Amino acid sequence: MALRYGLIPNHLTDDPDDYMGMVTDNETIGTEQIVEQMIGKGSTVTKAEALSVIEEFNYAVVQAVASGNNVNTELFKVYPSISGVFVNQSDSFDKTRHSIRLKLNAGHRLSEAIGNIELRKVEISVVQPVIQQFTDLKTKAVNETFSPGQIASLKGSLLKFDEEDADQGIFFIAGDGAATKVVNVVKNKPSELLFFVPEALKTGSFQVEVRTIFKNYKSMRAGRFLTDLVPVGSGD
Repeated sequence: MALRYGLIPNHLTDDPDDYMGMVTDNETIGTEQIVEQMIGKGSTVTKAEALSVIEEFNYAVVQAVASGNNVNTELFKVYPSISGVFVNQSDSFDKTRHSIRLKLNAGHRLSEAIGNIELRKVEISVVQPVIQQFTDLKTKAVNETFSPGQIASLKGSLLKFDEEDADQGIFFIAGDGAATKVVNVVKNKPSELLFFVPEALKTGSFQVEVRTIFKNYKSMRAGRFLTDLVPVGSGD
């Protein structure tokens, strides 16, 4: 197997001839498949035992993080950080102005695995919106937080949509799959969208999705930014 990627126009640089690599059409492996691979190697551990141990590991990691600790394993590193502005040295954490974020980095074993990845360049076969960057224009935060009721920017490729079609547009997708549509769009161009973030998005974690129907196409195409974004001051 190889990591498949294609090239798309890069609208984050000043050179109109620049392209960027986009990973495409790669399989997603879940816990069940990981366990099946473990058992397939001749392990004496049963599937039920393996799943139970993984659940206990997950629980212990969550408890450690919830207690404010850093977690450092061979696969990943997790540590909390605080975003937002403190007005002076006497200021304290305020959920209306500050947020707790989790930073995740690869551990040494995952970092070593990068060197073993084989690459295969392919043509991007599915035409869809591509989101490359989310910016909260109030706080200047990039790919982290958004300010409800304030203007945000999406940059990428093929982002323009028909504002007259209620099914097309910009949507904030919550963890449970609920979608909140953006109703106030300031700029609607293929390489950038400017819009007011819905006021109602006060708590939770969201991913942003653009839905559009391209000229000469009949079906809806959607492109989602897979980075989780949280409201400023949510405490998530």
